[in-house]
Amino acid sequence: MDTQPPHVAFFDIGNTLGSVRLSPQPPHRLERLDVYPQVSDVLQELRSNGVRLGIISNIGQETAENVRRVLEEGGIYDYFEPDLLIYGEKDSPEIFGRAADRAGNAEAPQRCLFVGEDRNERGFALEAGFRVAPHPCLVLQVLNGARLRYVRAAVPADEVGSGGWREALRQLSVVPLHVTGEGGTTVYAVATSDAAARLDDLGFEVLRLGSEDLPPGTEMYLLRDDRQTRSGFLAEEGESTRFFDRDEESRMVLASSEGGLFVALPAGRSVEQYHFSETLHGHNLKLSPGMVLLDPAQTTNSLSALSAESVLSQEEVGALRSEITPESVASYVDRFGGKSPVDDAGEITIRSRHIQHQHNALAVATLLRDLEGIGGEDFLVSLHRFTHEGLELDNVEAELAESEQEEIVLITAHLDSTASSTAGYDPERDDAPGVDDDDSGMAAVLAAARAIKLLSALKRPRRTIRFVLFNAEEHGLVGSRAYARNEAALAAPIVAVYQMDMIGYNKEPPRTYEVHCGIRQFPDVERKSLALAQKIRRLAAEVSPDLPAPQIYDSEGPEVTGDPAAGRSDHYSFQVVGYPACVSTEDIFPGINRPGTSDANPHYHQVTDTDIDIEYAAEIARAIAAAAWATANS
Repeated sequence: MDTQPPHVAFFDIGNTLGSVRLSPQPPHRLERLDVYPQVSDVLQELRSNGVRLGIISNIGQETAENVRRVLEEGGIYDYFEPDLLIYGEKDSPEIFGRAADRAGNAEAPQRCLFVGEDRNERGFALEAGFRVAPHPCLVLQVLNGARLRYVRAAVPADEVGSGGWREALRQLSVVPLHVTGEGGTTVYAVATSDAAARLDDLGFEVLRLGSEDLPPGTEMYLLRDDRQTRSGFLAEEGESTRFFDRDEESRMVLASSEGGLFVALPAGRSVEQYHFSETLHGHNLKLSPGMVLLDPAQTTNSLSALSAESVLSQEEVGALRSEITPESVASYVDRFGGKSPVDDAGEITIRSRHIQHQHNALAVATLLRDLEGIGGEDFLVSLHRFTHEGLELDNVEAELAESEQEEIVLITAHLDSTASSTAGYDPERDDAPGVDDDDSGMAAVLAAARAIKLLSALKRPRRTIRFVLFNAEEHGLVGSRAYARNEAALAAPIVAVYQMDMIGYNKEPPRTYEVHCGIRQFPDVERKSLALAQKIRRLAAEVSPDLPAPQIYDSEGPEVTGDPAAGRSDHYSFQVVGYPACVSTEDIFPGINRPGTSDANPHYHQVTDTDIDIEYAAEIARAIAAAAWATANS
């Protein structure tokens, strides 16, 4: 007879049970929790198997009563035992030891499990003797003794067109992290060892990556070695030897591929430590779990078709030109790039927006204030919180709602910065103005918000428009991936994402710019993304006639390599879960762009990224705002 106490599963809240939205005013109260669809089924199954359920979460200055309110509104509060709701900092094993004691398992902490998205927090749980799981769908298996590992599962080449393989994966204990290959038929995932064996039996080509029990205390990244890619086969010019030749580091490397190195970084290791030389834009990618990665077509097919043609009235063109000017863009660029103060007393400037610098939070607070000032009562402003490397970080969102349709159009940029290519750079202390990357995109979003607020007074858009600034892009598209996965899990009807990333550097004529929409593994998503790029090209001539037509890149070229920005900016976070998206940039890929047009910023990821062509940035911003407005009304 089993006399041991029952298992206890403790859950984090944000990005584990659901998507958290916080109020814009300090102390940023919890407004709502959008519970993920699969969570209730997981909780019910666990309770049916005799597992006691609790929560371990850092709620900051929030009250337990308000947390209870949002859990009740999400329909999941009654699954948890009130005595097992443990709130506090998860920055040491202490809170996990306290939770085990509360559950009556102080002498047997291995009877407890913590499920959360952050490897640092899982690391502290492991130190306290807990079992851990990175995703709710793996909890029962781990409690029953299953061991987790990283795998790469590929559909055989002669079966790529066959159906049913995604459903087969859903029936197993497999949680995808990354999809690639034709039709997304190569899946990197966290799986139980038993599930990996069953994939073998089903005929998948399965590669086990690293040792068993690696996923609980690590997170997987794709590090793109652009120097090695440029130097070519048999040229020993890569970065692996420099970063991963010692025993401890070598064990972090799981696999190499044409796309780069797949590595598992343990708690306490930051991707900041692995900034390769000669990197191009978007050189790393954090691979985070999400069941929505398995079938982006389901998202794409549920969206309505957009009108091919878009026409702006003279009044609309005038509003865009009057609000998105070099002066309006410059005012925002100077505030977020440290050239002008952000406080009323005129004493505080933003020195860096790096996620490890204290001024990242200052940039977030300034964005909130600016968006509230622009939108007034017409904008619903909120924070979307996520955790990365033990840090609680925020995406900033402002929504112009009350539209005729539920569908949503996004205008986006990333808010963080880095100067990691500067010798001796210390992200916690040193300046990282990032005026081009991506202060220029942030300023464009704010200027677009001003213009669209004015336009909405002329007529309410048919679709909802959101302005979103993503955090932690420089650490692997972290904020946008968290946001996009949440939206897809909640089946949000996003019909278009217009991302701007580095739109300000231009020194040599002609004043060319690029729009990237390629995602080779998902042709349907790319086709709809291409429609967005073409809308920018058509409308730019109306609102920014001094700009030449943009260079549009998709998987067909114009180079044989396809779109050089595929997977390398925040638009990818949306494409990979089925949403149409494109990114507009200056000329950022030297040697890949069309001959005679490359004008790459030599200050990329340097402390010297302090200067842009404001007129050029304003022209691009106006074209994007026009396309987004037209999309919202098509």
